[in-house]
Amino acid sequence: MKSAANIVNNVKASYTVAVMGVLGVFAFVSAVLIAWPALAYLGAKMFN
Repeated sequence: MKSAANIVNNVKASYTVAVMGVLGVFAFVSAVLIAWPALAYLGAKMFN
């Protein structure tokens, strides 16, 4: 019974890591897309 509990805990941990990874990627992409106009403006000011 102990090994079954370990398997369940491993699955829960893996699921948690996968969900946090997907949410992290989503947050990063959202932040870049939201900040894109400001980044483009600053880039244009720096190179022109």
